[in-house]
Amino acid sequence: MPDEQFDRIDVTEWAVDRDETSGVEEKMWLIEPDTYPPVSWLFKSVTISERDPCCEDVAEKAAAALGALLGIPCATVDLASRDGRRGSVSADLRPKGCQMQPGTLLMLDREVPGYVPRARGRPGHSLEKIRFVLNGVLPPPGSEFPFEATGFDVFAGFTLFDALIANRDRHDENWAVLLPIAGEGPALLCGSYDHANSLGYNLTDAKREMYLRREKGVEGWCRNGTAFRFEHTPGKKPPTLVQTAVRALGLASAAAREHWPRRLELLGEADIRSVIDRLPELSVTARTFTTEVLLVNRKRMLDACA
Repeated sequence: MPDEQFDRIDVTEWAVDRDETSGVEEKMWLIEPDTYPPVSWLFKSVTISERDPCCEDVAEKAAAALGALLGIPCATVDLASRDGRRGSVSADLRPKGCQMQPGTLLMLDREVPGYVPRARGRPGHSLEKIRFVLNGVLPPPGSEFPFEATGFDVFAGFTLFDALIANRDRHDENWAVLLPIAGEGPALLCGSYDHANSLGYNLTDAKREMYLRREKGVEGWCRNGTAFRFEHTPGKKPPTLVQTAVRALGLASAAAREHWPRRLELLGEADIRSVIDRLPELSVTARTFTTEVLLVNRKRMLDACA
């Protein structure tokens, strides 16, 4: 086990820049002290109770650390507290001179046929139509790949990442593009963000223990992870996260189809444990379950790509 756990930083004294209105959780943008130019971080608080452990902040930190190992351009995340309340802070992904346009606005602006935001079955929010609106969009700023990647090549990597961490929340406001405010320069895919609803964050330890005791119990839980935020037929079970990732890779370039499974294969069990073992405030049961979820999903994804 690593010598040190991830730190939880106190951001009580950080100045408030602005409130964040999206989502249902309490969120606010804070300015990191003594930074120039000023660095903004999004603080999201969580509510802890015995009945609902709500480890969203720990899941967010775990996902960011795993994403970095996998080579996914994603937000930098730290565990945090503010006025005694637990939460996490995520660094602003918007470079200076750019605005963030979430997928829902992009698809409305492009008048994607059949797209209806927030409707049952997520009509129009399909991989094919996402690829269409990302045509000409470049990879996130600062990202480097051993091939000439497109924005959708990277988005396909996001879906593989979602399959690994059991993130079912890739809705049309949980991906975005970065557009130059002055209108000059290319559009860039925004790095991946908002991974709090992953890794079974809201399960009680009693539930986790039940899945761990059952034969192939964790595998069964993982197979129930569906990509319901993408277009599907209402009343029918949506495709799984793994099936969706395989389809996304099939729509990406040949180089991307090779790159992302290879990166996942290089992410070994020791790498996964090096992240999970550093997470604070997790019970032994939660730590064991989370590790098993990642190992099971890694194998499922690699088997599906083979």
